[in-house]
Amino acid sequence: MEESGEVFRSFSWTLPHGHCLAGYFNSNKEAEWYSDRLLHNLKIDGTKDHVFFQRNNEKFKAELEGAEVPLSQLHYRGAGSEDPHKAGHTVETRALLEMLRQACAKIALSGIQRGRVSCNFVSDVDSSPIALSLDFFEDGSTRSLADLENLHKGASKGWDKLSQHAWCGRKLSTTLQQTNLWDIYLFLIWSKHNPSSKIWEQFSVRLYPKFVFLAGYLLEAYVDELANLPLAPLPLLKTKHGNSRRVPKVNKIILLQRVKAQKRHRGEVMQTHTDLTPPQIALVRAEANLEVAEYVKLLTTAFADTQHVQVSWDASTYDVETLVAIAYDYKKNVSGYLPIQNISPVQTAELHETVRTLAVQGRITRVESYNTMRSFSHALNSIGLPLAAFAKPPDLLLGPLRAEEERVLMNGTYFIYNTTTQSIQRQVPTAWSLAKQPLLISVSDQGPLNCPGLDHLQFKLRGFVLPLYDQSHRTWNDLKSAMRSVKLFRILLQFSIIYNMNYGPGGTKAWMAKKQQYAEEFRAKQTADGKIFLSYMPYICHEMGLSEPTTAEEREALFGTITSLQTLQQHGPLVKLMRWFSYFQSHQFYAGEHFWTKMLIGEGGPPQQGIQPEAVLTPDILAGNLDDREELRQLKLKMGSWRLAPLLVTPWTWWKNELLVSMATPVWSCFTQKAQQLKLPHEIAGDIAKRAGTKLWAEEIHAVIGNGFFDGPQKLYPARFLSNEEEGQCISLHFRRRVQSSASYYLRPPFRYAGALLAESRETQMHADWAAVLKAEKAMAGGAGMEPLKEMHWRLNSVNRLIHLIRDMAEVASTTAERRAYNNQVVELLTFVSTHLADTVIVENTHQMAKDALRDARHFQKSRTGKQVACIRCSAIPSRGVPCLKVSDDQKATASAGKSSSFDKLTHPNTHALKKEFQRLMETKTKQHTWPSTTQQMEWQQVVATEWFLCYMQDGDKFAAGPNSAWLSVLAGAAGEVVACQRAGEIMLILAVGSYGFAAWDLELAAGVRTAAGMSAFRPYRHNAIRFHHITELEDWVSVPVKPGLSGPHGPLHLEQTSEAMSLPLARIHAGLNLTCKQCQDLLALFKVNFRKNQSRASLHGLILDLFLETEHEKEEARRKMAACLLPQEEEHAEDSDMEELLEQLEDLENQGDPEIQKEKEKIKQRRTGRIAVPRAAGPDEGEQVPKRKAKAKAPPKQRKKGLLEPKMKAHLGHGFTG
Repeated sequence: MEESGEVFRSFSWTLPHGHCLAGYFNSNKEAEWYSDRLLHNLKIDGTKDHVFFQRNNEKFKAELEGAEVPLSQLHYRGAGSEDPHKAGHTVETRALLEMLRQACAKIALSGIQRGRVSCNFVSDVDSSPIALSLDFFEDGSTRSLADLENLHKGASKGWDKLSQHAWCGRKLSTTLQQTNLWDIYLFLIWSKHNPSSKIWEQFSVRLYPKFVFLAGYLLEAYVDELANLPLAPLPLLKTKHGNSRRVPKVNKIILLQRVKAQKRHRGEVMQTHTDLTPPQIALVRAEANLEVAEYVKLLTTAFADTQHVQVSWDASTYDVETLVAIAYDYKKNVSGYLPIQNISPVQTAELHETVRTLAVQGRITRVESYNTMRSFSHALNSIGLPLAAFAKPPDLLLGPLRAEEERVLMNGTYFIYNTTTQSIQRQVPTAWSLAKQPLLISVSDQGPLNCPGLDHLQFKLRGFVLPLYDQSHRTWNDLKSAMRSVKLFRILLQFSIIYNMNYGPGGTKAWMAKKQQYAEEFRAKQTADGKIFLSYMPYICHEMGLSEPTTAEEREALFGTITSLQTLQQHGPLVKLMRWFSYFQSHQFYAGEHFWTKMLIGEGGPPQQGIQPEAVLTPDILAGNLDDREELRQLKLKMGSWRLAPLLVTPWTWWKNELLVSMATPVWSCFTQKAQQLKLPHEIAGDIAKRAGTKLWAEEIHAVIGNGFFDGPQKLYPARFLSNEEEGQCISLHFRRRVQSSASYYLRPPFRYAGALLAESRETQMHADWAAVLKAEKAMAGGAGMEPLKEMHWRLNSVNRLIHLIRDMAEVASTTAERRAYNNQVVELLTFVSTHLADTVIVENTHQMAKDALRDARHFQKSRTGKQVACIRCSAIPSRGVPCLKVSDDQKATASAGKSSSFDKLTHPNTHALKKEFQRLMETKTKQHTWPSTTQQMEWQQVVATEWFLCYMQDGDKFAAGPNSAWLSVLAGAAGEVVACQRAGEIMLILAVGSYGFAAWDLELAAGVRTAAGMSAFRPYRHNAIRFHHITELEDWVSVPVKPGLSGPHGPLHLEQTSEAMSLPLARIHAGLNLTCKQCQDLLALFKVNFRKNQSRASLHGLILDLFLETEHEKEEARRKMAACLLPQEEEHAEDSDMEELLEQLEDLENQGDPEIQKEKEKIKQRRTGRIAVPRAAGPDEGEQVPKRKAKAKAPPKQRKKGLLEPKMKAHLGHGFTG
């Protein structure tokens, strides 16, 4: 049997008189025999094994020495041994033969290869030494003893005596003229037990060790064949008092194999197999405890010397919020589950005194983020790497230089010289080693609980932590944002109900049979020429891509396919929680059968029939007071899913669903393609190195452009489904979020330079870029204005700075060996940051499988051990092909019973208080206590600022206005607008805009297409034409007003110019000016308009309007648009990593009883609030009781209103322009 790469081979050998000996092959492929069964067969049951071995220890030494058998063949595993009581006492084969020589069982009549055994003995005839050689034939016989009578008469007489009289029930069966191996062996044993004769001393003593070795070799070869047979249970042995002796390991393994597929009541089932084990052993009573204890040992051993680790982690609700983390060591290529963490409230007793004081005063925030980081650190502590281990050594100088510091090179080593104190210090300490420096890559979702703690850790504490955020969540959030922008998210909710009908109601799958019954009744009662079928036939044919039948035979053939529909034969995919791409998989399954489904269950309703307002719509729905989710929920409560589903499919909703799927196809297909092809960490690293820093990062965007402008529309736009009013609503451009996400992932360091692993030229570019960063940091420390550098937060990350520092050290190394060593370290670091599990999908799959297993098991729902076992037994990691730790049946069979409390301590984060510097995360940010925040928008701003910074540093003479001049790029407009650079003669489609530039796709004139007004039409280049642009002079740039249109009745898309081009500031005023105070001041200064430094934003906007607009009517209209832009936007839940909107819609799912569904809404509401537990009374895990704060006096209504609104307005006005 093979488990986790190890092979356990057991054997049993039943002797002719019924005795059973058994054993197994150890890791050295040597047979070890169980001593308890040996003693049982020798009738020594009255003595315990260890007592028998202790009493006869000296005798064994002498006997084994006489047989030339090493003492190491006797394995005593008592107290003080390396593995006490693991497998019991055992003996190897030659020692077994020595212990069995009194019983002298006939071993086996197996053959022996032709060979020779030689020895010397003393003749009893003339006392002369004689050399004897025994030559054996292939059948194990020999004729070399035919002359024994002349050589040793006593041995010859002894042979005749043993041939006639049995000893221990056995006689010799051959003569000296032709005897065999086993008779000689029996004769030698007989002579050893007859000391009165001289045969042993004169003849046998020298021949006996040879035959022990030979017989042992043959016996081991025999049991090697027995070990290849299927595992067979061994009889259970009992003591003289009737108690069970040690249970054979093979019995335990067979027991585990029998219950392998058992999920429910596993322990109770194991107790019924009394033929294998007694019901009271630890394996039966506490299998989960054994497995978890062994797993923790494996985990500790595997990561004992790990310093560079990657962890994918995510929390979900079981009985309580539980964090699950998967650690991966890229050097060993091994992964494993860290101990799960039951996230419990932070207690005041855990806090440092200063933080506790603030907590009592109610002046702390981000408590939930600290709680999450504390749990994460406690999970890492199980492998000896808590978050404190990743702190930067104080004598390793990685940060940007201050004004009084200089970086100098002396004798091939960098030093930091302080001009104020006249002190000098090595930038890298002599004793520092990369191999001993802990490094962490954290992969999690970009949520409000994770980001603050990780930002504090990497930017404030400068720890060696590189946070990466899940691209699966980001992809779904981007899609969801685009769907909401064009009002298509409701379509996704509606069709999710339809796609899950085969599993309803409540996961019973009864509606599948109901649909089949309706299909059979429809086939029996209706005809191909019936009114219902004829009304649906055009839509069915259009959906299936068929021409409408023109003859009765063709109609009958189409009508006959009704009972063979795929959706009536299979349940199909399930739109399931946390698997957003399952919606598109379900659409593929239902493709061509939407109208068939509506016709079958619609009870004769026409294809155009939707929800009738006068029949079911409530006043709230009619008034538009409900969002899509709540509206559908009320409709389901009023009508039920079965009645509602066919009304959700109409020609218009079907077309919008096709539009949604078609436009999203490049995104989700690219995601699924990566999920299928990039499973292993080294495959992910290769993909990152290939795409990062090249145009391949925009491959997905290229597919979206092509699908939107060339491929998709020609299939989508049937004229009878559209009206002129609806065309403008459905044809829109929404690329911004995907461009930002893709660029943020591949174009930010360190991934930006991962291509250095493939090409030396990209490594040279990396070195040049970092030299520019260091030069700019030095200038900024001296007071120079380098605003783009302030947005490049990636340069503050210690892992990024370490990569570039070691690359600099390689450049100035004095010897070739040093240069090679430093370059190898750079490669090691780039490999480390690129080789990881990429996302948290593997953790989410673990959550799903573990919850299903716990639900099926019907026990351990609230047990920490049960949750850990459910995680480590699931197939989430093996399904990716990533090597992972696993407790084998062999290890469980030999494990000793432990207490569950020892593992529970590993899952209780309240026992793991972080230091004060970590707890300061909960303090309110101030001017001195602050750090950058990582959001999707800020990651994009980092990319744009980096592109502009490197562009400026490469050729600063081209930009006379300086490094801050590219801020004018914010005037380019929003995604989907078109701008033109007159000097370069280029026109481009804006995809995403940042503070210092924008990403755009080059356009070309649509040949042969003119608008009704005679203006031009534009179309994107088919090849990858994405570029970054930076506006430093307004005179060269204009905005071109366009609207999407169709080149023909069915596409393709193009962009029609609607009016003359206008300047960028004027275009922004017409769209609704939304600039910060600083940007307004810079714009007015550019046009030399006087203003006060402390002037309000509204007055600055007024000066801009006076500058570009003439009439009061124009100014008033501009103010109205600006007011609309300044209104606080409705909170968007797109950043939530789950499909919260589907939790109530998909009530027909099999995961309806999941406790996460009931608690998810409350969790989302509390996600942004900081809470800390104030215990009522002190307990083992509780802090001291804190008195309640006194309630403040109520303010007058007007003052109260003013006090609540003003801070919100100030906070809103402080936001920068985000594009």
